[in-house]
Amino acid sequence: MKVKLRGQSVTVRAPRPLVFETLSSFAQNDGSPPKDEERARLIERDGDQLLMEFHSKDGREMYRTLEEVVLYPHDRITFRHLKGPLYHSQEQFDFTDVSDGTRVTHTGEIECRMHRLPGAGWLAARFYVKRRYEHLVLRHMSNLKEQVEAAVGTSRN
Repeated sequence: MKVKLRGQSVTVRAPRPLVFETLSSFAQNDGSPPKDEERARLIERDGDQLLMEFHSKDGREMYRTLEEVVLYPHDRITFRHLKGPLYHSQEQFDFTDVSDGTRVTHTGEIECRMHRLPGAGWLAARFYVKRRYEHLVLRHMSNLKEQVEAAVGTSRN
């Protein structure tokens, strides 16, 4: 059973194309930072359809995912996990113009499966993974806001 992630939003004081391009800049990242850092690697690109490998850190754990990413400039980015620790994960970031910049909204759903314990996967997804996943997304969105606002010189302390 799928578990819906809580919708999360952040307003970035910058134009939508800049916010979109900054978030989607992982598509150009072929570098390899140290193994203990988060990173993204472009594996294949066909126009706005990407095959990406992500390494995301949660506490002491580093998780590797293989994902299909589709860019819809400058409105939306979708992610569909193909391989990784979750049985299913589908998410998207939407970009909307607002009076003071761009609103970035994240939505999605996840699913865990434990083959020997039917139903336990839903419990794990709902009461453990969901909270951690949402925290990771919020951290990434906060980093995006800081990075973009610093680049345009509008960051407030």
